[in-house]
Amino acid sequence: MTLKLKFQKQAPMRKVSYALLPALAAGVFFFGWRTLAIVLVSLFSCILTEWLFVRKKNGKVTEAILVTALLLGLSMPPLVPLWMVALAGIFGVTFGKMAFGGFGMNIFNPAIVGRAFVYITFPVQLANQWIPAATFKAFPGGFMAWTYTISGKLSDAITSATPLSAFRDNASVVPNYWQLFIGNISGQFEKMGEMTLIGGGSVGETSAMLLTLGGMFLLYKKIANWKPVVSFFSSFLLLQTILHYVSPEKVADPLFGLLSGAMVFAGFYMITDPVSMTKTDIGRWIYGAIAGTMTVVIRSYSLFAGGITFAILLANMFGPIVDYYVKAAQKRKKAAAK
Repeated sequence: MTLKLKFQKQAPMRKVSYALLPALAAGVFFFGWRTLAIVLVSLFSCILTEWLFVRKKNGKVTEAILVTALLLGLSMPPLVPLWMVALAGIFGVTFGKMAFGGFGMNIFNPAIVGRAFVYITFPVQLANQWIPAATFKAFPGGFMAWTYTISGKLSDAITSATPLSAFRDNASVVPNYWQLFIGNISGQFEKMGEMTLIGGGSVGETSAMLLTLGGMFLLYKKIANWKPVVSFFSSFLLLQTILHYVSPEKVADPLFGLLSGAMVFAGFYMITDPVSMTKTDIGRWIYGAIAGTMTVVIRSYSLFAGGITFAILLANMFGPIVDYYVKAAQKRKKAAAK
């Protein structure tokens, strides 16, 4: 069997890939060149998996698979075993995309499907092994290391805490807004009598600033639809604000919640996937609101400190139902008008 790889050109998807490159470069600086290895393994596994499904048809792999692979790789922790990344890519493309018939047919975001699978299957490696991000004072940081660590010893740098989990553990000191916005997340707090480091999170979700710049580029070029983006962020901030004032010890303040975790990453790149989101205008507002509100609820009251992965899967799942009832209501309204 010879590998004759051809890509089906999709200019919008190519531009989404370009918009993610600054976040990839930042991931290398914050965590080391292992970040690039994670993304390359994700690219290889996703592209190969799709090609195996289409090789006997037209043999062309969609450029959308590049976006899937980049999103999947950038959503991984910096210490995740590379074989787990490959497994996530294979599972996500197979069961999140090709099982539905390929590009344009899937109701779930394949990158989220792959991440959810390994997140549930390997919770220690995906949710409890983090390292602090490099600070600008440590320049060139990860550009001079395979895996960047503050002390130089990996065993001394591994932590189970992220900014969100540190807040949930009632940490007295958490990263400030500026650190969360730029991405140079570091610090420590006392947990059960011992000092615990705060990790930077997943490799591509760290710098809210670069992710926002890339997201604004997509909105400006009209590659991403602005309705689910506005709905996602506004519904999140509204419910986060309400619950924070009701229960400040459980729910972080809105700005901290917005800048930490994968909020910006998901808001611009995940929920805007044109295939898995709703197709009606009203449905897109509802779709974004489902993802935004469920993120707050899952983050605040479940075992999962992140929550966005499952919030988007729920929004994907209810998307077709939302579109069905929106279209049915529109038909009834037209019939009544006649």
